Amino acid sequence: MHKFNPAHHKRLDSEERHKFMPPELIVNEIEKTAIEYFKNSDAVTFADLGCGSGFFSIPLAKRAKNFKDKKFILFALDVSEEMLGVFNGKLKKDKDIDQTDTGSCKIKCVKCEEFFIPLEDSSVNILLLANVFHEIENKIDYLKEIRRVLKDGGTFFLLDWKKEDPNPVMGPPSAERVSTEEAEKALESSGFKNIKNLPLYSSSFTIVSKK
Repeated sequence: MHKFNPAHHKRLDSEERHKFMPPELIVNEIEKTAIEYFKNSDAVTFADLGCGSGFFSIPLAKRAKNFKDKKFILFALDVSEEMLGVFNGKLKKDKDIDQTDTGSCKIKCVKCEEFFIPLEDSSVNILLLANVFHEIENKIDYLKEIRRVLKDGGTFFLLDWKKEDPNPVMGPPSAERVSTEEAEKALESSGFKNIKNLPLYSSSFTIVSKK
């Protein structure tokens, strides 16, 4: 199974990728979900599993200023120390994210193992897994581990390159991709509910589900 090489991290933030997969599309959906949770809580916890260079989570962190008088806790998790270093480097240079004690966003970078997420049971409101699922060999066990850290009623966003794309321009070859139907069946087998497909990207599926 092909794994992304951290040495190629600059590709993750290329202008081509921003045009092909605008991060704000899924960030909009995550922000709306966070706002719903904030109706019943002063704090919302989000986890970006396989955060890479922060392609999705850094734009999301900038939205935290919209959550007035609330606390947005963001866990950036990756198996690669190198990628977490890249993420931290970008974070330090970004002046639009208020991480002071009085700021609305708290970001924690955490190294994880491929089949273990070092977070407590039922500790996360929203979790994003973007462009990683196709690399996972035992997908059911992996999804069950994700479900473990989600709170009851927590939301899981699964984004990945879809196998049914007839002309892949970016991402892994078709043979290594997962179809939308396969992903939905895996989610159902892992105990997720309210499984819905959001038509955000032409070459990728975005599936949202609940614990």
